[in-house]
Amino acid sequence: MKKLITTIIILFVQSSLMFSQCITCDATPEGAYAQIIGVNSTAQGPGSIAIGSNAHTLSTAVNSIAIGTAIKTVAGLSMVIGSGRDSENMLVNTFQQSLMIGFGSSQPTLFVSRSNANKTGRIGIGNITSPQSKLHLLADEFENAEIFIEPNNWNTGEIARLILGNTFHSITTNNLEGMKFESENNFIFNGNNLGFGVEEPKAKVHINGDLLFENSLNGIIMKSEDGNCWKGTISNNGELMFLQVDCETLVSAENISEPKHSEVFIYPNPSNGQITVEYTGNRENLRLEIKSISGLLVATYKIKKGENRIELNNISDQMIVASVFTKKGELISTNKVVIKK
Repeated sequence: MKKLITTIIILFVQSSLMFSQCITCDATPEGAYAQIIGVNSTAQGPGSIAIGSNAHTLSTAVNSIAIGTAIKTVAGLSMVIGSGRDSENMLVNTFQQSLMIGFGSSQPTLFVSRSNANKTGRIGIGNITSPQSKLHLLADEFENAEIFIEPNNWNTGEIARLILGNTFHSITTNNLEGMKFESENNFIFNGNNLGFGVEEPKAKVHINGDLLFENSLNGIIMKSEDGNCWKGTISNNGELMFLQVDCETLVSAENISEPKHSEVFIYPNPSNGQITVEYTGNRENLRLEIKSISGLLVATYKIKKGENRIELNNISDQMIVASVFTKKGELISTNKVVIKK
């Protein structure tokens, strides 16, 4: 008898769960297997749930959920969470398989779109119900569209960083250094003019202020009317000297005579990829740095007294800058060398 009574109770509970339920509410759910928790709410959609006050799921909202006040879900497999303004200005989700969140408004603050196949959905912030990218932000009228990335303590030099693509491409700011741009490759500015210190640049690059070249080997490259390219650098006497360079590689194909330090000699020049660095002084722990003409560090080598043969196997035809430094970083010699293989 006990087993029979227990079986009857279990069957009764299971059967009651298969039908619509009203829990602390003042209306009966109309949809099959629908449920209501709260007052002034309706659950017309089969398998839908309405929780709160004045929360509604329409008959088309199959397996949908409405949680909050003055809200409504119309589409199947959708959710709406929050509150509308009032019964005349409800927060309504009409999009299938989506999530809408908002408070005190008929417009959503957050919207998550449906996913397709094995892909994930998109997110809209600010009354966006059809996001055009993974994250789409729309400001309200008379409001700026802003994203604020704030470190925990700005005053101690902690950074705010926006990473793009991978960790080698980013924009970083802190209150000590300002803003820093990082990239593995080129920085390309397409479009109109670029201004520094001016609000309306009149040329492709318009600078209001000084332009500093840190190294005397760096300079200005210009193309003459006949199509030739010329690079202007400064001498120790303040004289501007121009040397013709290849317009594609921006390096010279000619042997350039440079004043050599009395203790350091670098030859041959041009070179086929092998150079000899001869040091006749008495200092120890010297370092040779090989840089491109644009200042990119290519390689470093240890230098000792006498002849040091250097193989530049990974350097293609171009002009390089060979500089010798002491252990403390004092520059004692700089030479331009043309590589011709």
